Amino acid sequence: MSLTIKNIPLKKGEYYEAEIAKDTIVIHHTAGGHRPDWTIAGWNGDRTANDEQLRVATAYIIGGISTYDNDVSWDGVICNCFPDQYWAHHLGLTTSNNAALNKKSIAIEICNYGPLKLSFDGKYYNYVNKPVPEEMVVKLETPFKGYQYYHRYTDKQLSALKDLLLDLGTRYNIDLKSGLPALLNEGKGAEAFLQHPDAIEGKPGLWTHTNVRKDKSDCSPQDNLIAMLKGL
Repeated sequence: MSLTIKNIPLKKGEYYEAEIAKDTIVIHHTAGGHRPDWTIAGWNGDRTANDEQLRVATAYIIGGISTYDNDVSWDGVICNCFPDQYWAHHLGLTTSNNAALNKKSIAIEICNYGPLKLSFDGKYYNYVNKPVPEEMVVKLETPFKGYQYYHRYTDKQLSALKDLLLDLGTRYNIDLKSGLPALLNEGKGAEAFLQHPDAIEGKPGLWTHTNVRKDKSDCSPQDNLIAMLKGL
């Protein structure tokens, strides 16, 4: 399989140039706009309280559709911002194994705003109080993390994500049926996206940020994402 990947390198020092064996993939969404280059620019500019480079990033970001002008030029575009054998912080755990889990996992972001609120005016708003068109909204059967409405993952995003997962799984010998997909194929549905001890303890496979953090909503249990993961 040949992937088309757009390289938008992070500045040196924004990730750790240490080759670490990988046995896990973690899926995130950005809680932001449709353009990966905007997210990468943000990572290049973020700093610690001591004005040091923060080194928070994911190796890959998949672009989406603009919620304000319907720009589709980034939809499904896979961007790489540092070599996937290296690592950066992306989990933000308070547990003692935080660094170890970040090091051994490859992280992928999907450009997506996440949870939405239905307002009295009949429009859906993201967390920065900007409207999201109704055709880009998914209503979950059961609320997830307190929200019933979420910004929809696009078909091209999920197609690109599947191709990227299969490529990484092959190159790093990662079992894509283990972790979240196994829970889904056991019939757990949305429950599979909740925090899980196997993910926290570092069991290899495929997980999302919600599997290790109770306070996160990435990724949300949308039917199209679930169907793709079950079919890996």
